[in-house]
Amino acid sequence: MAVSPGIGLREAIEAAKAGRADRAREHLVRVIKADEGCVQAWYWLSRIVESPEEQEICLENVLALDPGHMAVQAELAELRRQIAEAQVAAPVAGLATVAAIPRTAEEQLFSDAAVEPLYCPFCGGLTGPGDRQCPGCMGELYEHRPKSKDHSIYSLGLVVVWIALANYIWLGLTAYYFLSGLSSAADASPRARSAFQTLEGLLGLEGVSAPLLGLPLAPALVVGGMAFLCSLVVAWGLYRRLRTFYWLTLALVLLYPLVLVYRVASAETVPVLGLAIEGFLTLLVLGFVFMAHDEFAWVERRLDASVDKDVGSHSAFYARGRVHAQQGMWAKAAAHWSKAVALSPGHPDYRLALASACINLDEPERAWEHLNQAQEIDPDNPQIQELRRSLAR
Repeated sequence: MAVSPGIGLREAIEAAKAGRADRAREHLVRVIKADEGCVQAWYWLSRIVESPEEQEICLENVLALDPGHMAVQAELAELRRQIAEAQVAAPVAGLATVAAIPRTAEEQLFSDAAVEPLYCPFCGGLTGPGDRQCPGCMGELYEHRPKSKDHSIYSLGLVVVWIALANYIWLGLTAYYFLSGLSSAADASPRARSAFQTLEGLLGLEGVSAPLLGLPLAPALVVGGMAFLCSLVVAWGLYRRLRTFYWLTLALVLLYPLVLVYRVASAETVPVLGLAIEGFLTLLVLGFVFMAHDEFAWVERRLDASVDKDVGSHSAFYARGRVHAQQGMWAKAAAHWSKAVALSPGHPDYRLALASACINLDEPERAWEHLNQAQEIDPDNPQIQELRRSLAR
């Protein structure tokens, strides 16, 4: 079975980075014969050729295919300047290898981003820097995610506030309903009337008890339940860092002082301690809202088949690969499972996972290779026969 140019280029780059120039050149020449318009192949060939003249030819081919590549233009200009200086200094200077690099760190960064091939995380095919979808499998190459990966104490604090508010509303309204029934017997039970007035102040319902005295139990429970569920929905949205719920929280916190002013103006007696506590909590929540603002900013991130940088152990590579496989990103999963196999070659589960990825990526030869190695490690594993049957279809 012929190896696709994308797979050949990937193996060539891995060999070049590992210092195996001969093997890298062999793969690159094969890729160029299959596709002379492969910019990445010409660029990586320029990095491993032995003479500056060959390097100049490779870079000229890159610019012929991509004339707007500023980093390669700078690299070619630097290379030609060094060749000219070497020719003036010694007639045989052409035998030396010239290692041309971009002149500035910004050019180096641009160069790495532009010429490093981007593989589709789904099918492993080559994609261009401007592609929004993979040309091969049409998979989406961009995802939207929160700018900050982890929650801070401020965003978690907002979640806790809404969960506490949910329970406060539910339990408070339920208790208010039952105590409002007892309040009619205030002369016979002063303690009940005192408890009712205290709860009334905590809920901010001073002077509105009369309409609720005759409220049936079912509507009271429905109102409390709806408020409870709405508060939990907002808490869930804040935990997912959805901006709609963030702006809703900010608006309610900014409007709440107006509610306090109305209550003070309409109440016969002002509960100073209660208002002081509510004012403090309002300022605390407002501080949380402003401190957590950046966590609700979302960014667009390019997806590729590279290994995640926050993974280090073989078990972590295997677990992360399973996550990517569940999302259909088999090429990215294969990259993680390859790392797991490299760190722990004797683990059969890693080999079998990599074999399943190769099956989904339509690379049967590599799948057979890993299945055979897995069978040598664990001959009685039933998953091996299942994967063999999948390959035989």
